[in-house]
Amino acid sequence: MSYLVAENLEQALTMLQEAGKGSRIIAGATDLFLQELPANLIDINAVPEMLVISETEYSLEIGAAVTHTAASQSSLICAKATALAEASAQVGSPQIRNIGTIGGNVVNAAPAADAAVALVALGAKAVIINSKKIMREEPVENLYRHYNQSTIESGKEMIIKFMIENNAGILGSAFLRFAARQSLCLPMVNAAAWVNIENDLLKEVRLVLAPVKPAPTRLKETEKRLIGAPLTAETWRLAGDAATEEVTVRGSLLRCSAQYRRHLVGVLAERVIAKAVKAACERKEGEQR
Repeated sequence: MSYLVAENLEQALTMLQEAGKGSRIIAGATDLFLQELPANLIDINAVPEMLVISETEYSLEIGAAVTHTAASQSSLICAKATALAEASAQVGSPQIRNIGTIGGNVVNAAPAADAAVALVALGAKAVIINSKKIMREEPVENLYRHYNQSTIESGKEMIIKFMIENNAGILGSAFLRFAARQSLCLPMVNAAAWVNIENDLLKEVRLVLAPVKPAPTRLKETEKRLIGAPLTAETWRLAGDAATEEVTVRGSLLRCSAQYRRHLVGVLAERVIAKAVKAACERKEGEQR
């Protein structure tokens, strides 16, 4: 097995093209030994283009090799993509967060990966490039083929960065998870929400729950029912009830029964919508000071 370390994006693409079949892009590689080892590993952990956290007029841009620790501590992400900062702070353990990356959390394609759930709620798009230097953009929610199977072919292409659109309005986002313990444990349910408020009503909503399907799942029917709703406890309860009705969940001998997971979906949906609205209102107050 060969282990190659790329110093820049151009070099990484050249290595990917030359290594050919049996190669794989890695960064944190925290889940590598849970899978079949490839013939060639290409480490992109030091590629500058994939470590950037920056903001343009149109979007917040987060490099695919940004670690969970860096994301959770970034003042820009905390302010503009709160759900991602909160989710990244709860991934694994401190050791995992120090080397695990945002891009790896998506490409690994676990249905309840914390950072991926937040990215879907934030409406993030992935910028992907292949070994022939052809680039494309895809919504993060479209990068899942099946349970633990990504549409990204890590022997042929890689995610460079994620882009979260700068929307106008009173915006807020939040993330919550429920697990048997606070760290080193997969969640029974996790949830993320993004809201846009206008005239003390919910103008736009994205609500994501997992594990519901092979990918972090937007509850679009619940979102529709919340549009135009006032910022009240009754609306939070509506979110919980509607989410419980909409989802189809399965139980697990290792984590929890389907009945308990459905209950948790309702509880977390209610709480995460309320938390996202609170974040939006606090952000508005801060901007007015």
